[in-house]
Amino acid sequence: MKKIILGVSGSISAYKAAEILREFQKKGWSVKVVMTENATEFISPITFLALSGEKVIVDQFKDLEYGLEHIRLCDEAEALLVAPATANIIAKFAHGIADDFLSSLYLACKKPVFVAPAMNEGMLLHPATQRNLEILKKDGVHIIEPEEGYLACEEHGKGRLTEPAKIVFEVLSALGKEMKGLKVLVTAGATREFMDSVRFISNPSSGKQGIAIAEEAAYMGADVTLLLSSSSKEKTLVKTERFETLEDLRAGIKKHDFDILFMAAAVGDFRPSRRYEGKIRRGKNITLELESTPDLLREIAPNKKSGQIIVAFAAETDDLLEKGKKKLFEKGADLIFVNPVGRGRGFESDTNQGYLIFRDGNIKELPESSKRDIARKIIEATISIVRG
Repeated sequence: MKKIILGVSGSISAYKAAEILREFQKKGWSVKVVMTENATEFISPITFLALSGEKVIVDQFKDLEYGLEHIRLCDEAEALLVAPATANIIAKFAHGIADDFLSSLYLACKKPVFVAPAMNEGMLLHPATQRNLEILKKDGVHIIEPEEGYLACEEHGKGRLTEPAKIVFEVLSALGKEMKGLKVLVTAGATREFMDSVRFISNPSSGKQGIAIAEEAAYMGADVTLLLSSSSKEKTLVKTERFETLEDLRAGIKKHDFDILFMAAAVGDFRPSRRYEGKIRRGKNITLELESTPDLLREIAPNKKSGQIIVAFAAETDDLLEKGKKKLFEKGADLIFVNPVGRGRGFESDTNQGYLIFRDGNIKELPESSKRDIARKIIEATISIVRG
């Protein structure tokens, strides 16, 4: 299990460090907590001991299991994250002052370091703090910028600690190695095709599977852009652009260069041949004529550049393998994931299942699991194609 060191300094937002710890644990990481003396005035070390299951280090003389622990910890961990980071600890880091365990740990650490400042806006914008942050940036430290909002001083301004989920997302994305250097484009959610100004034809896709793929790719270090349906209510920290109709999605795909395209959006197969202006009024029966929509993958695949990988998705009610194989070759994709839909499966569900079908005829069954687990397996299969 990968480990991260979480440094906590004396800020009113120290309580959020417990949420940060939990977010890392959700991602399968273990967390070792190191606190400054001032931090213990805001939150007890017992809290972190209970959550992490590991002894918390505060005093660099009393809390050590054996000597030179600041060096051992850095060797064992993947990175050091300090959140919240006060103006005081930032100044110590910038000027090489090592008068407590956390500041000594920083100087001994050869792994990536992340600092999430949290303080009053006046302290944050003070020239001394800004100089210190610039020094840390030049030293290779990743600064996770604070947010604007209501501060402990009862003022609104910049200096509030970034939300825990966002901090963890930024750290894991920066540490990811498997897809480092790859540009990934993911489409997710349902298209809408309008019959008048207020009514449309669509499907129940929530975008959950595509979002999970986008987030997992980001955690693996990829530069990810998510094209997400405007109908999706799901939240994500991945860089996102919205689309509504098939034409919006087509324009979004054309706008981006990519190494890998995960075409997970549920694109409608039909749309009204005519869009009425205004709202069609009740009172008489109407006949709605539908036309087939363009097949975006068939447009994109023949024109893909050398080295680009396209992953197709197919939601089917029957004959999954037969229809999946046919679509894989008809659409010119490199890999396809075909999954069953209907009767509570697929759309809007938190779980998924199906088959990965490769162009060489290999088929891998993916038993029912969380969409997050399915996303990882789809990405792993894609990486195997990239590596040849």
